[in-house]
Amino acid sequence: MASRFPPPSYSPDGEHARVPTFECDVCGKKVEGEPAGRGLYVWTRGDEARYEEPPLCARCANAIGLAALAQWELEEDDGE
Repeated sequence: MASRFPPPSYSPDGEHARVPTFECDVCGKKVEGEPAGRGLYVWTRGDEARYEEPPLCARCANAIGLAALAQWELEEDDGE
């Protein structure tokens, strides 16, 4: 039985759409699809500020987010 849902690479004109790929900035794994999150690098030189938002896979995005929340909780508890 055929699935009623088209595959992710389906396009209405009958051509296969190219699935975007990226390399996770943390683990280096090549992943198909959209990034699950983005990191943030900020650095300055003189008056100039530069920002970079590298892509993250789902595993690394979750790990970084949970670690940040845990750190925030620890800092909140220390302040009381």
